Amino acid sequence: MKQKMTKFIIFLFAMMLVVNIILALMSTFLPIKFVMPSAVVEAPHYFHFVFGKINFQLSQTVLNTWAIMILLIIILKLGTKNISVTNPSKLQVILEEYYKFIENTFLTTFGEKKKKFVPFFSALFAFILFSNLSLFLFPFILMITKENGAYHVGHFFRTPTADPNTAIGLSLVVIFLFLRLSIKRGGFVAYLKSLFEPMWFMFPINVVEIISKVLNTSMRLFGNMLAGLVIGGLLYSLVGRNLIQSATRNLLQGSFSFSVGWPILLQLYLDGFIGIVQAFVFTILSSVYIGEALGEENEGEE
Repeated sequence: MKQKMTKFIIFLFAMMLVVNIILALMSTFLPIKFVMPSAVVEAPHYFHFVFGKINFQLSQTVLNTWAIMILLIIILKLGTKNISVTNPSKLQVILEEYYKFIENTFLTTFGEKKKKFVPFFSALFAFILFSNLSLFLFPFILMITKENGAYHVGHFFRTPTADPNTAIGLSLVVIFLFLRLSIKRGGFVAYLKSLFEPMWFMFPINVVEIISKVLNTSMRLFGNMLAGLVIGGLLYSLVGRNLIQSATRNLLQGSFSFSVGWPILLQLYLDGFIGIVQAFVFTILSSVYIGEALGEENEGEE
């Protein structure tokens, strides 16, 4: 066991040296600068697009979100392209198991209305899951920008759910559906009266309760995913800025990174495990809110 551990440590050290030498050669002889994660998480990058006289900007979060949506559509199209009962494809089997997972995990209290809400919760959970794991699943999809005559290379994916706009937007979709179902069940007047129950002075508290649903789901998701980026940024920011120059007497440029290889183990936890858990928590809370809106009518249909 000790020999295996020693060999593994030597392998990480050797990989660290090789990767740093390659990056130093590229930084020295090519107009390329590699973007190093800073101790504080940077804001999403903005891309400028010009079409004729139209000039507009799109944030990195928006482009990441579109890329994830396109990926989910492609997976769904491929999985349902040639549906077969007798000879299903592997992807079709995976999607069928995913359908059962959503139905049996999040919709157990929805009664006969279960099938009606499977598409919504399937899309919600899949989108949040892929958003949380985007940097973990696609670390080698790069973003190249040009500044001051040099090309800057960094990650294209920046976890969309680590942006409060995405997290709050998802929560608003869920709360909008909650309000729509609540009003549909008994009518607008009846729902408005329920906000004054059990006493009229409870109205502000009941309104705050609705707002707290948005904050509860969105801030939990945003806070956990942002914390993962912060810790990851701290790990990958362990650099010796002048070490390469001093060791090579200024023949090579660039920063020497001490974080090549070993933070992968922590990254498995930060991006993998936490990302899956937060997708599950957000979806389960959303199903509780929607189930609450369906109320007694839903319970009677079980």
